[in-house]
Parts: sequence; C-alpha cells; structure tokens
Amino acid sequence: MSKLKYYVLAMFFLCLTVFINMSSAAAFLTPKLTRSIPVGNMPYGVSFSSNGNYALVTNADDDTVSVVSMATKGVVAAIKVGVHPTGVAIAPSLTFAYVSNTASGNVSLLNMSTLTKALNIHTGGTPLNIVFTPDSRYAFITNMHDNDVDVINTIQNAVIKRIRVGKEPQGIAISPNGKIIIVTNAGGSSISIIKVSTFSVIRNVHTGLNPTSVAFSPSGAPVKYFYVASGKKNKIYVYNEKNFALVKKIRTLSDPSSVALTPDGMMLFVVNYQNMAVTIYNAVHFNHIKTINMPAGPINVSVAPDGSAALVTVTRAASAAFIRIKKTSTVYAKIGPSSPVTVGTPVSGVPGQTPAEAAAAITAPSSPAPVYTAPASNYVPQPFGKLATVYTGKGPSAEAITPDGRYLYVINTQASTLSIINIANDEVVKTIKVGNYPSAVKISPDGHYCFVVNSGSNTVTIISTGNYY
Repeated sequence: MSKLKYYVLAMFFLCLTVFINMSSAAAFLTPKLTRSIPVGNMPYGVSFSSNGNYALVTNADDDTVSVVSMATKGVVAAIKVGVHPTGVAIAPSLTFAYVSNTASGNVSLLNMSTLTKALNIHTGGTPLNIVFTPDSRYAFITNMHDNDVDVINTIQNAVIKRIRVGKEPQGIAISPNGKIIIVTNAGGSSISIIKVSTFSVIRNVHTGLNPTSVAFSPSGAPVKYFYVASGKKNKIYVYNEKNFALVKKIRTLSDPSSVALTPDGMMLFVVNYQNMAVTIYNAVHFNHIKTINMPAGPINVSVAPDGSAALVTVTRAASAAFIRIKKTSTVYAKIGPSSPVTVGTPVSGVPGQTPAEAAAAITAPSSPAPVYTAPASNYVPQPFGKLATVYTGKGPSAEAITPDGRYLYVINTQASTLSIINIANDEVVKTIKVGNYPSAVKISPDGHYCFVVNSGSNTVTIISTGNYY
C-alpha cells in the first residue's frame, strides 16, 4: 500500500474517532433547568419509583415527605414521618418505601398505595441513606454515628444484622445485579464494599477525603463503573465495578454532595453544594457537558427511570428543581454486522461506543449502504379533529385518566369540585366537592385512589375511585 493510502486511512480513522466522541456528547444535548416546585422546609433526600410515576422528597425540618407526581410535576401529598427525615427509597416492588429519620433513630414505612405512614422501625443511632435489593426483600441503611450499615428484613420490618464499616458512613448504592453494595465512609476517606449474600464487608478501599455519595453504572451502560464523590478533594473518583481499580479522577466544582446517572449510563450529574450548581459529565469519556446554576443549597440529585429529567433538592429554597434532559434529534448510523459500511464512508458513532469498537465494526468495500434510524422523539402524531365536548364545573384546569382508560377525572378550580367523566359515553357521572382552589390531580398506579391538591386550603383530598375505575 502506498504512503498516500496509509495517510488517507490514518486521517480517516482520526476523524472518525473525533466524530464519535463528538456524537457521544451530542447525544445528551441540552439538560435544562425548567422549573422549581415548592416542597417542605429543608428538602434533603430524593428518590424516584422504578415506574417513574412518583418522586419522594424528604423535608428534614418539617418531618414530612412530599410526594411529587411526574405527570403534573407537582406535589400531590405530604406524609408525616419521624424526626428530621433524610434518606428515602421506594422498594422495587413499588408497594412501599422507607424513610430514614436521623433525629428519632428509626425508619418510617410508607404504604405507596395509600400514601400514608404504616409504622416505624427502630434502628437507633443516626440512620441516613437507604437502598433495596432488587427483590425488595432487604433494605440497607447507613447508620452514620454507629459506623455501621443496618440490614432490615422487609417482611419482618426489623433490623436483622448490623455490618461494621468505616467512620461516618453516608452514601450507599447497590449494583444493578444486586450482588454488592458500596458505602462511602465520610469520616474515614474510604469506601466499604459489602457482599449482599453474606452481609459482610469484603474490602475497604481508600479514596478522596470526605466521600459523600456513590452511584453505579446502570445495567445497560457501555461500561461497568461506580462513581464516588469526594467532598473535600472536589473530585469524582471512578472505579471499575469488577476489580475495584481506580479508572479516573474527574475534577469538579466545590463540595460535590451527590451523584446520579442517566439510565443509559452515559451522563453523570454531580451536585456541587458550595458552588450552588449541578455539573454534568460524559460518564464514559469524562468530558464536561454543562454546568447549571441552582438556587442556594442544592444537596441531592436523582434521575427519572426514563431519563427524561433529573430532580434536585434545594435546601435553602425549600424547593425541588427539575432539570429536563432533552432527547437528541441527531440521526445516527447503525454500524456493525447488521449494517456494514464501506471504508471511506462517513459514519457517526453510536452513543457510548468507543473509537476502537467503532473501528472494529467497519468492513471491507462492497458492503450494503448504512441503514439510518432517527430517534422515536421525532415522531409527530397527526391531528384527528374534535370528538366531543363535555361540560364540567367552573374553571376546569387539570385532569387525570384511570389506568384502564375508562374515566377522566377533572378538577374545577373555581367551583372547588372534581368531575368524573365516562369517556365512552362523554358524560359526567359524578361530581365531588373537594378543597378550596384545587390545582392538581393524580390517580394511583393501581387506579384505586385519586389525589387532589387543594392550594387554597393547604390540603390534599384522597378519594376512593370505587366503581369509577
């Protein structure tokens, strides 16, 4: 092969590598702060349900948990729990949630069907953060001042084991396969690795000063890492999940307090408490994507299961801030055996694919032309015209539909009523008086309850749907 051909091929692969890296970053596009919703005083912990319907926010100074509807982006309930709640997690089964109450030394069990507190589980010490095993059978809670992790059997709702870890355990995360747990020991500059099957520490790893938060790459991610925030070093330490080897140190802003990843494992959110900002990084290539300024006191972040938004608790503003994660409109080429391309044909990288993987997918000439696909977000439904007009009470402003699609619940703001509409018959079948100035409505995932937020009377009306489901 001539030197010219070698040069041309070398330049091609160089350009391909640059383009793939650019495409990987472009796949994230524009995370954007869209709104802040008021919750209780000093919101701290935040957790999404695995189906994405709800987020729970602990309000440490109000001793309450705010239930946020992802459909309306509003608070649909406030649940009284223990004293100074911090950590919160919804069980994968979706039937219940645990809330750690640091000042009362217990964990509150919440019924997710009725959105009420069922009981308190004594732990002692200072329970802080919580994770569940994938089968919802066990919960692991960091107990900061007892220097241990408490294991709760969720059938017995009792502590069955206390695992000794490092000094002042704070952050906790469980691997997607449920086999290992990582605990950050904020006072000991280390992480403890727990084997779930034996409830025992298998290794302690030294990390940066004051490690505060940890997150695993999701199961569908192109890499298998976990990410640890070092509050005093202003860095994110990236480790290999298999052998716990250090992969990378990412420099970030001051006092990173929380980390979370998108479901595809490609984008890393970092809350920087002192700088009042959220910094966003490519979780595979580690380049900076964007910095979003926040109100004073951002503390924790969680990403919705569908990857559409991140929710950040902001302590001093008594609010939860939504960051919308816009889907890309870029058209990607499928590369690989299913749609090979010829050498010299410009291609874009699949998000998350390394340059080596992309180069390996390129085949010899005479291959079929590449097949291009556009993201589903490009689909625009066609208009279909008006079907019916149904008159309700005065000032209809928000609605929710039952999971079976049979009934529409509409709040009438000026009339302070709720209208239930039979969709098949296009008629109001029942009108229910609610509180003053209702502003939001939500139906539980099982369809058995309707929740109406009454802004004018500071109440939530809970209605059994009965025959209207």
